[in-house]
Amino acid sequence: MNANRREKKRNATLDEIRATAWKQISEMGAASLSLRAIAREMGITAPALYRYYKDRDTLVTALLIDAFTAFSAALEAGRNSCIADDHAGRFRAMGKSYFTWAAQNPQRYTLLFGTPIPGDLFAEELGPVAQQSFLILQGVIGEAQAAGKITGEVAMPRLSTTLKSKYEALRKMGMPYTPQVTQLALSTWAMMHGITSLYLHHYLSGFLQESVEAFVDFEIEKMVHSLGLASRKNHEDKK
Repeated sequence: MNANRREKKRNATLDEIRATAWKQISEMGAASLSLRAIAREMGITAPALYRYYKDRDTLVTALLIDAFTAFSAALEAGRNSCIADDHAGRFRAMGKSYFTWAAQNPQRYTLLFGTPIPGDLFAEELGPVAQQSFLILQGVIGEAQAAGKITGEVAMPRLSTTLKSKYEALRKMGMPYTPQVTQLALSTWAMMHGITSLYLHHYLSGFLQESVEAFVDFEIEKMVHSLGLASRKNHEDKK
């Protein structure tokens, strides 16, 4: 077997291992993830699987990288569905993409932002890929602020000395926007995560049944207005 064929076979096996791991997470939860159980389902020995992933943490890191990459791609696609100077449209589309991706990939979203797997350690190589999704959100808000679309009190929130110092430190670590933009981005993320988590844990659907999507759209629109990205008249026209 030549080197190219060996590499293709290895990549196919890696893909199968991760697919089997996601299936196991879907059926039994992330805390039950077991390399030996994955090996049994694939019909190979545990030592054979360890040649691909040396331990559970290594496999979890690979799963997280896959999930973060897909999540960021969904946010980018939503953002890019609107032209660069349509700041309100980009925010709306990105927010809806956030919720839609999580609703369609609940196991992946939960692994990213839900209950961590006991004993799993955050690998160093996860840093850049984990940060990317937040940078997309931060960028949409930062570009709107730079264009003068975020105005009034919300544009310059009065931050405590502690928060401002922390945000300045994050800026030096690769988050290129002002502390005020980082605050707005974190606040938006907290809102989207709260809505999404309520949905994934079946609380929203219990209250709203088929009206969940209308609720999500309404809450995203509220965020658009709180940032000053759209006029109240435009909102009323949409209803």
